[in-house]
Amino acid sequence: MIHRLTVLLIALCLALPASAAEWLRAESEHYVVHAQMNEADLGALVQYLEDFGEVLDIVLPGETTPGRKLELYLAANASEVSRVTNLKLSGVGAGGAEVPVAYVAYDYGREPKRRAGDLLFYLGGYHLSHKFFRPHPVWVRFGFSDFFRTTWRDENGDFILGEPPPAIERRRNIAVPDLRMALAARTSPDDQAAFDRFYQTSAAMVAPLLIEPEQRGVLARYLDAYVSGAPMEVAGETLGDPEALAKVISRRKSARTVPMRRVTLPARAPAAVSITPMSADAAALVEVRIERLLDERREAVSGKLATLTGQFPDSAPVWYEYAAAEFARVQAADFGGLPLMRGFGFANGELIVTANRYSDAEAWRAVNQALALDADHAQARRLKAEIMLGRLVRAGEEPAPDEWDAVRALLEPLAADPQAHPLAAALSYQSWIEQGLTPPDTALDRLGRAFVANAGVADFRYAYAVALARAGKGDVARMLLTSMLNHPEFAEAATRALEEAR
Repeated sequence: MIHRLTVLLIALCLALPASAAEWLRAESEHYVVHAQMNEADLGALVQYLEDFGEVLDIVLPGETTPGRKLELYLAANASEVSRVTNLKLSGVGAGGAEVPVAYVAYDYGREPKRRAGDLLFYLGGYHLSHKFFRPHPVWVRFGFSDFFRTTWRDENGDFILGEPPPAIERRRNIAVPDLRMALAARTSPDDQAAFDRFYQTSAAMVAPLLIEPEQRGVLARYLDAYVSGAPMEVAGETLGDPEALAKVISRRKSARTVPMRRVTLPARAPAAVSITPMSADAAALVEVRIERLLDERREAVSGKLATLTGQFPDSAPVWYEYAAAEFARVQAADFGGLPLMRGFGFANGELIVTANRYSDAEAWRAVNQALALDADHAQARRLKAEIMLGRLVRAGEEPAPDEWDAVRALLEPLAADPQAHPLAAALSYQSWIEQGLTPPDTALDRLGRAFVANAGVADFRYAYAVALARAGKGDVARMLLTSMLNHPEFAEAATRALEEAR
């Protein structure tokens, strides 16, 4: 009996990360992963993610190359993820304009075949959003990502795609009203039960569209209709009668066997992965940074970060995060709760700001403290320039030319690499507009490269479209703006910009 117990304990220890207490940071060609696991396990996981990324490129070759790596933070379980959201989720993504990031459960208690499923979900979404120029509605993103969530690797090293989720999930029927709701939705529901139903419906719709032979080309026709500016319900008609689609889904969910796809990777050298310990301040920032990027609990997040500045007074990253949280409160107080300077091309006399209802003094103090500790902190340089630019736009009298120059001087080292620092490139371009001058060709070119390398970020799509309209390149501008007419946040602005671009 003792011997058997000893064997069970050894097996349990082997199934758990050997060094769960220490946070490590691993970086490869395409990903940055932060996790509490031993170095060997983390290296193997990052290799798996790199291999899966290659599978995605084979199945759905991208149209552009992302300029920034996806940053992943691994939580021990879904309950940790739920602490930073208002829903029971196993993962959450945030921070598109600033950084593509996801906080994802990676549970060693799950069977190895399913353990990485939530990570694969976010890699699938990153691939769809950042490697293609056509935007897509939320049901497509959820469904596409879920399709890859059940991917697994067999004993030969081949990836098996399209395996249905566990039987308990397959038994849930998808009703026609749920299909209609998903096809008409611009955003996912906030209510937990409604969200669960929306997610299940999205996953059930996309799976047959990706793998059933008779559905080939249907999803592409739908996306063409979606980006044409057709109303969501009209675009949904390209999928056919909802009742017929429900029957297709029902057949797949009840079938004993369903079509799956096998992908064999060509031989190649292992990925280059560097692994380093995370400092105590970086580890302390994990959850609160995700909360800040989600931008839903601004005051509470700012308070948490203010506390961390006391615990880590010599940490530039902590001071930057606090400054960013404070400036988010400034932005939210600009005009009707909408950020002034992230409208990219929407300020410039179109919005009248009568008062700055939340002072930027604390954000200014904190960002300067971050730069005093690390003068080369890229995000802090960009944020300081953004605060300065916001002050100039709100100024009651015309700023001096050298004040605008000072903003651009701070941004220049970053804006010169717009693929990696798209927000700096966008703000640099915008500084010319707010100054009332025609931006130089270099600024427009950088903004264009920022968009191309970050095509899934709506802020940059809109900024570049408006910039092209200003430059007299109306055809491309109208195409980009039309593709945003169903966007939940930019639809109204895109409609207005289209009217001006005609």
